[in-house]
Amino acid sequence: MDFFIKKRSVKFLKHLRKAVIGAFVCTWAVLMFSCGESAEGEKTYDPNKPTTLNNFYPNEGKFKEKVMLTGTNLPTDPEQVRVYFNQRRAPVIGGTTERMYVMAPRLPGDECVISMVINDKDSLIFNDIFQYEESITVTTVAGNGDQVGFQEGPLASAILQPRYICCDNQGNVFISNWRHDDNRDNCYLCRLNEEENIFTRLSTTRGETNIPCCDPVTGIMSVAIEQTIGAFITANPDEYWAPRQREMKFTNGQPATAGWKHCMVVNPTDGYLYVRWYHGPIVRINQITYEAYIIATSEQGDSYGLTFRPGEPNILYISFWGNAGPYSRSIITVDVSAGNDLEASDPVAARAAVEATMQRVSSPSTGGGHRDGPLAIAQFGQIGQIYCDQDGFIYVADYDNHCIRRITPENQVETVLGIPGTSGWKDGTRDEALFYNPRGIAIAPDGSVYVADAGNSRIRKLSVN
Repeated sequence: MDFFIKKRSVKFLKHLRKAVIGAFVCTWAVLMFSCGESAEGEKTYDPNKPTTLNNFYPNEGKFKEKVMLTGTNLPTDPEQVRVYFNQRRAPVIGGTTERMYVMAPRLPGDECVISMVINDKDSLIFNDIFQYEESITVTTVAGNGDQVGFQEGPLASAILQPRYICCDNQGNVFISNWRHDDNRDNCYLCRLNEEENIFTRLSTTRGETNIPCCDPVTGIMSVAIEQTIGAFITANPDEYWAPRQREMKFTNGQPATAGWKHCMVVNPTDGYLYVRWYHGPIVRINQITYEAYIIATSEQGDSYGLTFRPGEPNILYISFWGNAGPYSRSIITVDVSAGNDLEASDPVAARAAVEATMQRVSSPSTGGGHRDGPLAIAQFGQIGQIYCDQDGFIYVADYDNHCIRRITPENQVETVLGIPGTSGWKDGTRDEALFYNPRGIAIAPDGSVYVADAGNSRIRKLSVN
């Protein structure tokens, strides 16, 4: 017992020490940056003299940890310097020519090399390593586990069966609500907002709404429906998200004989809306005119996830369900811009150019499973939604593995939360959290990850620090 008391006391004192030093560092940085260096009589930064780096403190911490960098002839103007933890840029608070204060950025990696670039030309690296501590927890936002009911209102009393979701930049979570057993009762398009403490329907009539997506610029939400081949719904925040049914205007032939389309996504690079049919066609849609152009055809099968990744313009990531033949239970990529130069002169060659870029990037095994590691050999179960955050992490709702996976910017796959193969409902940390057939996933601008935990009839929220 004494051992555990002593251990907890040491841990408490360690965190207390970090908190006190962090507060001191922040206060000192603000004072030094606002008052200038004349208070200490120190010299100003001289761009004609070399800058040297000594050390930094603390040498470990989490997101937004305040870190003091020491050296000589350090720039005092934050506009003159960039600091990186690995490849992730860190906010510079300010300082003196001997001390600079920065904050650890979000998710830079476990072991971080801290580097400094001065005036876009001089690059310096600290010898020591900063150990980054990541903390991930999950909490329940709405839902009580009721598998058949539906109730609008405050989040604490809301009853819902979320299947797919998306987030906009105003704190809204849009939900395709329909029962886990595929029963179409209570199949509505809904909106949830934590700040407003509200869960409400947008559509007043039942309809088979699939995976929603939001334009990051306009905030307009779009969602595919299966009533007709070209049918989809838009909801504009300027109209308080009143749902309006739209019809695509196909310019190079209809993509299918049925309206079985599931997922839509906006490409931040070109501003077009992209959608894929069960039968394989991938279509680009003008969000203003609704003109639709078939750019490629893929393997037949269901796909419930489409996303684009920062730093990879026009590369569309597609997740496939277990009925997609050679692409079963996998993630593929395709360059949607590959045929742009040929569309006007040779549409057939344009489509072939896009299809030539299509490649499977996860394990070639079509049987599924659970394997973390390099993406090329990683295995998934039934893959629901996928979505990429601003830092290049692709989050994956791994349906029948009952867990949330993540593909890092370095294309390493890791299990974020949940115990593979074990279903249940439990909030908490990495060692505690349980999910039951998570199917939908979305990411808010602040980095919060929302999960449509379909089997538990709940919306869950991951806080990643």
